[in-house]
Amino acid sequence: MKAVFLLFLLLTLIPVKAATLTTNEIFVRLQAVIENNEGLGDLISDLETLENKELVPLLKEFDQTWPLLRDRYLKDHNDFVQTQYSGEAKAEANRQIRQYRKDFMMVYQLNEAAMKPLLKTKSMPAIKGLKKLIMPSAEQVFATAPAPLNRQRKIVLILAKFRDAIVDTAVLHDEEKAEEKIISKEKEAISSVAGLPRDGLRIMGDNDKIAAKANVPDDERKGIREVNEWRLLLGLNALLIDSKLCDASRGHSEDMDKHKFFAHESPLAGKKTPWDRATNEGTKASGENIYMGSTAPTAANKGWFYSPGHHKNMFMRSHQQIGLGRFGKHWTQMFG
Repeated sequence: MKAVFLLFLLLTLIPVKAATLTTNEIFVRLQAVIENNEGLGDLISDLETLENKELVPLLKEFDQTWPLLRDRYLKDHNDFVQTQYSGEAKAEANRQIRQYRKDFMMVYQLNEAAMKPLLKTKSMPAIKGLKKLIMPSAEQVFATAPAPLNRQRKIVLILAKFRDAIVDTAVLHDEEKAEEKIISKEKEAISSVAGLPRDGLRIMGDNDKIAAKANVPDDERKGIREVNEWRLLLGLNALLIDSKLCDASRGHSEDMDKHKFFAHESPLAGKKTPWDRATNEGTKASGENIYMGSTAPTAANKGWFYSPGHHKNMFMRSHQQIGLGRFGKHWTQMFG
């Protein structure tokens, strides 16, 4: 379906007789925005001058055609994605995935001295290559899409933003966000043919629930999610959050910050080893990483990734659980 026809549908199928003059003017301006590649800013600002008695009918008329345009685009997008991950294309992607994983594990099995220079030249490029193949962004997918589909997407996203602006201006909280839905559906289509393994995704979904219930800070949750994504890209198991390991990790980070030391062995009574600290929280540990220098979880993970000993710990097959805790610029990562 050509993008121009989609636009034609929106602007001709809306019943003009039922529309107010203001509504007609708005749709004409919307057409100009799309045809001239203009921004929506001025049009959205003008929506704010309308009252709900004008906005609600405007939305109702827009929605007589919008679902058709949206769904037609999503079908075209899904059809394109299917062609990119089937037949020879899928076979070649699987070959590259196997090679990247092999490259990573070859480095992982080396001694720490031999590993260090290869973590940047082999291991991280393997992670990035795997992510591009298994977790491609919409932008990556559309880099190879035909021009008509790219144009179709551009128009649909403009229309979605316009619809969201009407909803926001009228303060209609029960209405779904059109742009968010499209992007979510695009991701679903990509995940259905590429994507991380379902059992790993289930664990990461469980982790979000565990983190919410145990009040695990968002930066710690994000740090754990990044490690799990790396592990799943490599064909390893995802690690389940142990909130008690998070507490033990956060406590050690706080101790290091307040008592001015940086070590796995703590000078504080009853907290000497990682195993002691895990036991104090009512759980068990199988390994620990520590980091100092940033409040960002990505920085801590990157520091551990490029440090051979920490790297080996982070990608150990036998680990089943994980905890992460920050205090200031100190981070502790524990495994179980």
